[in-house]
Amino acid sequence: MAKQVKSVGNLDRISSLPDPILCHILSFLPTKDAVRTSVVSPRWRYIFDSMPILEFQNCLSDISSRLGAENFKSFVDRLLFFPNHVSLECFRLYESSLRHDHYSHLNGRIYGWICAALWRGVKEIDIRYKLLPVLPTFLFTSQSLMTLKLDINAYMKIPSKVCLPNLKSLHLKNKGFLDGGSIHRLISGCLALEDLVMDLPKLPKKISELSIHSLSLKRLTLDFSYSMVIVFPLDFNYTFVINTPNLVYFKYVGPIAEGYCLMNSLEKAYLNLESGTTATISNLLQGICNAKCLHLTIEQPEMLRVPPEPVLEFHKLVELELKIHKEYRDWQGTWVVQFLRCAPDLESLRLDLPVPHRVFKPLPLPEEVPPCLLFQLKEIKIRYFEGNKHMFEMIRYFLNHASVLEALIIGIEKDEELSIMKKLLGLPRNSKKCRIVAL
Repeated sequence: MAKQVKSVGNLDRISSLPDPILCHILSFLPTKDAVRTSVVSPRWRYIFDSMPILEFQNCLSDISSRLGAENFKSFVDRLLFFPNHVSLECFRLYESSLRHDHYSHLNGRIYGWICAALWRGVKEIDIRYKLLPVLPTFLFTSQSLMTLKLDINAYMKIPSKVCLPNLKSLHLKNKGFLDGGSIHRLISGCLALEDLVMDLPKLPKKISELSIHSLSLKRLTLDFSYSMVIVFPLDFNYTFVINTPNLVYFKYVGPIAEGYCLMNSLEKAYLNLESGTTATISNLLQGICNAKCLHLTIEQPEMLRVPPEPVLEFHKLVELELKIHKEYRDWQGTWVVQFLRCAPDLESLRLDLPVPHRVFKPLPLPEEVPPCLLFQLKEIKIRYFEGNKHMFEMIRYFLNHASVLEALIIGIEKDEELSIMKKLLGLPRNSKKCRIVAL
């Protein structure tokens, strides 16, 4: 009984707080739970109407099913069009929050909901919806918007005037754009943009250049992974122009076209290259040569041929991960060693390589040892090793020449760990500090 009285007393103290504070508290709850507080007492009945964050996603699927399409629309209308206060921090609408038979009924209403959120000075809009209608034109001239995320199964048409002075984060995932100048127009109108994510299955067929120019941009992700090759054959005449001198993070997934990059301040780069010529890949790597951390995934090493005298030099690179797609099993250790010559100050190396075929003999590793092996490399991590000759010879090479190596970490199957570790521990080591560790 005493515990019940204490609980009621705490509830009364919370209920006595001003409405703005209660709304702020409710903003940390999922929308479904915030709405449920309306049954606590008459004091709480209409508090949720003034919440600054409105999320209609998985947590409201049961409400939309129970109320039906018309009642659900009225429910959202009440929250957006009749607020007790003006400002709105965030409006999110995810497709999974609605039944499929409600999509056609809601398409016309979503346009109005986005408009209402903009009128209330919303700072973040996050829409994930397949059948999104035409976007409001003044979505692209909002003075309050700081984050815009659109994941839609439709083509986007960007108006002729774009002015989003406070937008810092822009995430786009859609079918493509209706005209060639849309991407350039959109990015040029975001003067404070710091984070840009573009996941596009199709690029405009009528243009031959994708241009991204931004002095404010710090993080850039471009994902053309699953259909750009279908849109453009491997010999497509397409150019990427990326001029982002203050970029610190860059991720690229897909085939590589002609182009150039300017990324003077880059720190981290993640590249998953599905196709491209030696020239186009070299141009891309030249643009990111200032990176301190590089994760490079390629389909096959022949995509990147390192000449006897490397033209590229990653003079700031201290962390490198090299990964070859598991379907390609004809790689040679010479390619790995040759690539290391491009990174003289490398301190950490991670290798994720498929098990090579046993039918071909490994090529002799270069006599000229990469400078990083002699003076800088402290850690080598190999994701998987089953004791094959090709990988064993490369490990022998590393241990024989790495003079400051502190740890060699290798992933080994438990049933093979004892026999493989016995062979590895018997190899000569140039570094007395080197530990060999099995994962």
